[in-house]
Order: sequence, then structure tokens, then C-alpha cells
Amino acid sequence: MQKPGKPKGPVKSLRPLCLLNGSRKLLSLITLHRVRRQIAEYTGPWQNAYKAGHSCANIVWTQRLLISVVKEKRWEFSKMGIDMSSAFDTIKRSVILDLLEEAGCCEDDIRLARYLLSNTKLRIKIDETISLEFETSKGSFQGDAASGAFFTLYFAGALYHLRAVLSYLRPNPPFDPNSFLPVEWEYADDADFGDEVEENLREMLPICKEILAKWDLLVNEDKTEFVRFYIGDKTDVDEKGEPLRGREPWRKNVSLGSKLCSKADIVHRCILANVAFEKYSKVWLEKSRISLYTKVKLYEALVTPVLLYNCNSWAAPEKILQKVDVCQRNHLRQIMKCTYPRNISNKDLYARCGVTPLTERVAKSRWKMLGHILRSDCNSPPQLALSFTIESMGRMRVLLGRLHEL
Repeated sequence: MQKPGKPKGPVKSLRPLCLLNGSRKLLSLITLHRVRRQIAEYTGPWQNAYKAGHSCANIVWTQRLLISVVKEKRWEFSKMGIDMSSAFDTIKRSVILDLLEEAGCCEDDIRLARYLLSNTKLRIKIDETISLEFETSKGSFQGDAASGAFFTLYFAGALYHLRAVLSYLRPNPPFDPNSFLPVEWEYADDADFGDEVEENLREMLPICKEILAKWDLLVNEDKTEFVRFYIGDKTDVDEKGEPLRGREPWRKNVSLGSKLCSKADIVHRCILANVAFEKYSKVWLEKSRISLYTKVKLYEALVTPVLLYNCNSWAAPEKILQKVDVCQRNHLRQIMKCTYPRNISNKDLYARCGVTPLTERVAKSRWKMLGHILRSDCNSPPQLALSFTIESMGRMRVLLGRLHEL
């Protein structure tokens, strides 16, 4: 299918989709259930997609915790986020079978996977024109239950190769054993590499591109981004001559849909929530056919998740957090049609709608996330970031705006 917003014609603008019948879906789920544990162990704690107990929140939490050290200790840290072109569509299926065997899957599991990956026929549709069928032996089905797990297995094999080649430059496994600093984390095909020295990351990029190309993974160098996390000096100015402190470029950096600066992310979430709320304005304005109870339920399902996305790692002053409650109350008042000049207290508003202030949910979510991190693998990026943060509180101090070791 044609990707939206992309030029029509080139292969890179197309997205293969697989139409599955019920039997195929069941077989895919059975196969995934049989190989999930082996794949999770093979990919390691650095991969956070398509596995139980992991999500994009782990990655956002890791980066925000490292940013807290940047703010407290005037430490500097750089990140390279690589972007790959059509990653799911270029992998070799025969290699997936070899990696399943290497991960410890039995012959029956591999036979099931081989059956799922074989005899694939595709057709290309652009507008109303449909091509003839052709067979393909590359790519992982997008939409198949097991496709994500198969891809992360394949990507893990490529990363093991990359880490072995870069062992002279970076620790392997990817964390500093002395400071517990995590230097790598992935979510599906989005891979981030960290280092205290940005030049090391730039030296690493061509090697990364070469090694991944051997695995038929194509790194898009133009979209690969380098981000430097730091706190500007009082004398630093931007290109317009305005003070840079508090407006450093990294504060606008987006990772998996969240801005890494908590203050900027909260403001951005409120804007997105307003857009989502306006999208269903006809529902909120309906007077008779939809009850208040149903409207609030719809609001909780359609707007609140947008507002609280990755809120479990927010670290912002109370004044900034209150913006979330203000946004919620504005929406609830519009749903209840209690806008100016009609008044209703905040307490009565929450009572009549049967909801709680979102800041209370944020606090609960943060505690739950901390418990989740403490129970996670000791080599997972979020737990390593927590250990690094705790160690840095006693190991690092600031002198004349620079970081010094005690």
C-alpha cells in the first residue's frame, strides 16, 4: 500500500500488508507463545518492544533520569538515534530461522516459523491499479502477531555483531561497569546509542551503517540525529543573541512521542489533548441522547490517554503539573456546559463527573513505574540509569560550572 504523504512510485514509498485468515492468525499466536521466552532472552533487556514487562515508557524514563543528572551536576551526555529505511521489509527470513535455533528454540518451533514465513505472495496497489502477484523471501509481515518478535530477534543478531566490532570503542554489554551508565537502548527498529563524548558517536556511525548493511538493514544517515544534553552557561546565546539557558535545543527533542524535557512535554500534551477534545465536539455538545456518564467515559477513553502519555516519568514543578488539571477541568466544564457565567467549584466538578484530578493519577503512575523499574532486570537501561543517578549524587560535584570527579 502507498504510504501517506510519500511520493508515488518508488519502492521505499510502499508498505506491504498481509491479509490473514483465522487459521493463520491462530497459528501465528501459537508460534509466538512458543518462542516468546527464547526471543526475549536473546534480545536482552535493551530491546523494549514486543515483550512482556517492557514498553516505550522504559526508554523515556531512562533518558529523563539521565537528564536529571545533567541538570543537577552540569554533566554532559550525547545520544545518536539511528533511523532505518523499511526495516521490517528488508530482513532475510532464512536468517530468522538460524537465529531461532541460536536462541534455543526446538525443531518444532522452527518448523512452525518456517511455515509462517514461506510461500509469501504480494501485489502492489497504487490508487485503483493492482499489479500481478509475485513471491518474496524477504521481510517480516506487518500485522502478523509474530512479526514484531521475529524482527527484534533479527535486529538483536545484527547488534551483537555491531557490538563485537565496536568493542574497542564501547563496552560490551552496552553499559559502563564502573559507573552503571547505559549506552544503548532500542524500541523495535529505533536504536539509540549514548556516550559522554559526541565524537565517539560520530566515529561509530559509518561503522554502524556498514555492519547493519551486511544484515540488509539500511541506515538512513540523513535522518540519523545527534542530540547533546547539557545546561548552557549564563553567557551562552543562540543565533538571535538571546540567552540560551533554559532553551537548549535538546529540550525539544522527541523520543517515541514524548518530549524529553518534562515541562515542554506537559505543555505539548495539553495542546494535543485540546486537539483530541475538539475532534469529538459533536459528542460533548449533544444534549439529550448521550448521558453525562457516557460522555465522561468517552472522555476518559479518547482524551485522557493523550494527556497522560508517558506521565510516569514526568519531573516538573507543581506549578507546571497543575496545567494538566487545568486542562482537564476546562474540558469537563465544557462537557457539563458549566462555562462562564455559570460557576461550579472544582470539588463539585470532580464529584459530579466521578473522576479524580489528573495530578493524583500522575503521582500514582510515577510510584508504579518506580516499582516496575526496581523489579526489572539489573542490566536493563532504566535500572542502570537509576543506579548511575544514585552513584553520581556522591561521585560528582560541580566546580565553576564544570564537572569534576571527587
